[in-house]
Amino acid sequence: MWLNLGVSLAEAVRPDNECECVGSVVKGVFRLEKSDPAKATCIKAYFDDLNKRIENLADLNALDCFRDDALILCLVYIDGLASNYYEGREVNKNFCRALRELSGNALFGKIHAKFLLDPDNDKYWAGGKTDKDGAKAKFAVEGLASRGSGDLLDELEVAGQIRSSGVGKEMAQRIVSNLWRSSIAAICYEEMRNGAVHRLGTKTLTFGETFYEGRLGFKLNFDVLHRALRHISDHIAKESVVKGEWFARKDYFKPR
Repeated sequence: MWLNLGVSLAEAVRPDNECECVGSVVKGVFRLEKSDPAKATCIKAYFDDLNKRIENLADLNALDCFRDDALILCLVYIDGLASNYYEGREVNKNFCRALRELSGNALFGKIHAKFLLDPDNDKYWAGGKTDKDGAKAKFAVEGLASRGSGDLLDELEVAGQIRSSGVGKEMAQRIVSNLWRSSIAAICYEEMRNGAVHRLGTKTLTFGETFYEGRLGFKLNFDVLHRALRHISDHIAKESVVKGEWFARKDYFKPR
């Protein structure tokens, strides 16, 4: 595992940051090989430098010709932080988890009913129409959605509806474990993050026909994503320094 968030550890721990870590440089990137008394200083220096880059995105966004670039970098930094902080190779799941758990914005954890109940997602209902139990659980959630005041549902409420729908415990858990795929965070990943990384560009995502907090319509724009990025970075930086471990993980440098 290598640090890769726009600034290498070698740069973050240069002499002017007063950090003397034990390690080696491979392909221009500093790899820490063992702990030493200055480890927390190294970690703090790295995240301080990253924080400057994150704050600079606001200046970039203030320039009309670079607004798209600022949004792209915002998404890329969220992706990089999530991939380094969480274990596992499921990039989409890690990205969504960071937004849902660390962004400080409950919107990202909301389940979008239209995406959840879309026939294209029947495979996540343990077989959907071809599976009686899966169809039963989906029918129960359809009832919940029809009684709601909008398209965004609380995940715990949806999970409770599924578990009380009469499906088997194992199947209910399998369906519940995939609810994140219909969250606002997941939609952000599919529509915005993938656009930024694979299609070389992305734009503000508008939910013009979706009710949230009593209002019709909301947007995922630079301001929303930048605030989320700040929260995510601050959380990971603080935990890393307190624990004295890179990205708060003792196994960070172990091969995945």
